[in-house]
Amino acid sequence: MKKNIYQYAVIALSFAFVLISCDNYLDVQPKGVRLLETVMDHDQWLNYTYLEASYAREINLLADNVDDPTIQNLTTSGSTNRVYSWQQQFSDDVKDSPLIWANHYQCIYYFNTVLQEIDDATEGREEEKASLKAEALLGRAFEYLYLANLYGKQYDSNTANEDLAVPFVTSNDLEDNVPDRSTVQEIYDYIIADITAAIPDLPEDNSQNRFRGSVAAAYSILARTYLYMGDYTKAAQNAQLALDNGPNTILDYSTMDNESDIPELLRRADAIYARFSTNHYQEETPTIAFLQSFDSTDLRLKFYYNNLGGYSFTTRGITRYSPGGVSDGNTFANWGTTVAEMRLILAEAAVRANELERACDELDSLRKKRFPKFIVDNTVTPPDTTFRYEKFESTNQEEVLQKVLAERTFEFPYCGMRFFDMKRLDAEGRMPEVNRYDGEGNVIATLSPGSNKYTLQIPIQVLYFNPDWPQNPTDE
Repeated sequence: MKKNIYQYAVIALSFAFVLISCDNYLDVQPKGVRLLETVMDHDQWLNYTYLEASYAREINLLADNVDDPTIQNLTTSGSTNRVYSWQQQFSDDVKDSPLIWANHYQCIYYFNTVLQEIDDATEGREEEKASLKAEALLGRAFEYLYLANLYGKQYDSNTANEDLAVPFVTSNDLEDNVPDRSTVQEIYDYIIADITAAIPDLPEDNSQNRFRGSVAAAYSILARTYLYMGDYTKAAQNAQLALDNGPNTILDYSTMDNESDIPELLRRADAIYARFSTNHYQEETPTIAFLQSFDSTDLRLKFYYNNLGGYSFTTRGITRYSPGGVSDGNTFANWGTTVAEMRLILAEAAVRANELERACDELDSLRKKRFPKFIVDNTVTPPDTTFRYEKFESTNQEEVLQKVLAERTFEFPYCGMRFFDMKRLDAEGRMPEVNRYDGEGNVIATLSPGSNKYTLQIPIQVLYFNPDWPQNPTDE
C-alpha cells in the first residue's frame, strides 16, 4: 500500500492540472521522456507562479487573531471551519487533496525536479547549474521549515531526536516509495545543511525578482529557523548577515499618503525573500482583542484595515484586514522574509539576552516608520502640531519582550507566522487559552495551553497510503 509522498499530497487532484496550466515546455510528455532539458528550462521552472503563491492561506485560521462571528454548525462545516476550530482532520474524504500538506509537498516536488535533473541539463554553464541548484535547495528548505512546525512538535533539544515530523523527500520520481517520517531534529538538520550548502552558489542580488533566491534570503531563512529552535544567538547572527548581504531598508509609512505608495512585492525594497499565500486576495476578520491592542495612530491600521470607525472596535466582524491594502491594490503582505522581520529577530534575541537598550533600539528602527511623525489639528488657531510617535523604552525585561512579540503581530498579522509564534510561546508557558465563539458569544472550540492541537494531525489522505506511520497525539 505504501506510495510516494506525492500520491495524495499532490498528484491525485492537482498535478495533472498544474502541468497542463504551465508553459509549453512543461507539457505532459510520455512516461520516461524528460520534461526539462535545458538550463533555461530549469530556470523558468523556478519562475512558475505556483512557487510564488503556494503557502496555504488557511494557516492564518489557526491563529488567535482571527474571528468568524458568522460560523454555524462545526459538525457539518467545511474544511476552512475545521481549520479555524482546530479539528483533528480538515476533511474525512480520503479522495480529497490534503489541505496545507499538499501545498508544501507540491513545491518540494518542483524543487526536487531541479535538484535531480539540473546536472544533466544542456545549453548552460556549470556556474548557472550550481546557482539553480542552490536556489532549489533554499526553496525546499523553506517548505520543510513550514512542514516541521506544522506537523512536528515545537523544537526542543531534549526531545527533538524522538519527536516525529514529516518525511524528508528528495526524489521527484512519482513511483518511488515515500521514506518514513523523520524526526524534528533530522528535519532541522536537513534545513540548515541544505541552506549552508547553497549559500556559496546563490545569487548575490535578487532585487529584480524577490521571489528568487539570494545569499541574503538564505541567511534570513536561517535566522527564522534558529528563532524557531530557540537559538537566539544564531538567529541574531543570521539576521544580521541577511541585512549585511541584501536589503536593509524598512519602508517608511510615515512618508506615504496611503498604502498604494508601497511597491509591488516583485521588487519591493524591504523584501528579502518574497512569497504570497494561495489566496492572497482573501480578507481576514480580526478579533476585537487584536484590534484593540493597536495604537490608534498606527499606520498599519490605516493602510490594511477597513471600517475603522472611531477606533473603539466593539462589534465583531465590522473591521476587516485587506492583504492588498484598503484600496485593493497590489501592496500584498509578504509571506516570505523581510527586513522588518530581521530587525524584530534582532530585537527578540537582544531582549532574551537582557540587552534591553539594544532591543529597544531595534524596535525603534521599525516602529518609527509605522507611525505619523506629526498630527496637525487645523481646527484651532494657531494650528496645533502634536508629536505623536514616542520611542518605546523600558528596563523591565518581560515588558520589552512582550512589546517585541506584540510588534510581530502588528507587522505580520496574517502572513502565516502568528500560529508558529503561538506554538513556540506555548512551549514556554506564555500562551493563554484561545477560544472560538459563535455569533451569540458561546464558546464552540478551545485551544488550551499545552494542547496537542498545536501540532497538526497527519492528513488521513496521506495515512491511507502509509498506514504504518504513527499519528500525532491528540487531546482525547
